[in-house]
Amino acid sequence: MTRRDPSSHAAAGITVPAIADAALAVIRADGVDGLTMRSVAERLNVRAPTLYHHVSNKSDLLDLVARNAFDQFAADNAAYEKLQTLDEWIALTRSGSLELRAFYADHPGLAGLIQSKATSDRDQGDGSRAELIRAQIDALVRLGVPEPEARHLFEVTARWSLAAVVAESAVSSGSAASAGSPDVFTDGLDLFLYGVRARLVDLVS
Repeated sequence: MTRRDPSSHAAAGITVPAIADAALAVIRADGVDGLTMRSVAERLNVRAPTLYHHVSNKSDLLDLVARNAFDQFAADNAAYEKLQTLDEWIALTRSGSLELRAFYADHPGLAGLIQSKATSDRDQGDGSRAELIRAQIDALVRLGVPEPEARHLFEVTARWSLAAVVAESAVSSGSAASAGSPDVFTDGLDLFLYGVRARLVDLVS
């Protein structure tokens, strides 16, 4: 019986979702700074050259993570497809922002990475991030918001949430939060979405 080279892509059966999951596991344990081709390969129990079929270097690996980090939010995509009112969009966006905040907290440095990869056309690509973005924008359009304004409001909302998570992370890493202190992120999110809702009502009225 011929023994296949364990470094070969065919032998390992490596897929993009598997690489993304392994990369997220590394980030959860060691942060984005600890993410390397070797660390991901070790998680997958293969040699680093096996990954080159999908990613050629760390920059490509980071891009892959940014595109495919949100597989676990597929249920939110379906929920956006079913909502029927602006208030439902606001409520779902609020709960999603809080879920993402917890997700980022479990993966040190990931929010900063996603923030650095933010572009106005990132819903045009592939991967779970693009799917989630399209679901949010398409829902607004179905509710009567002109597409340019829907894209702009999504962009503003997403960037605010990311910036708030990154800022919160910087504060928490510098000093321990006081017991019983106000949840600045949640309070800020509610105030921000209050303004977003007012803008949406104006756009569809």
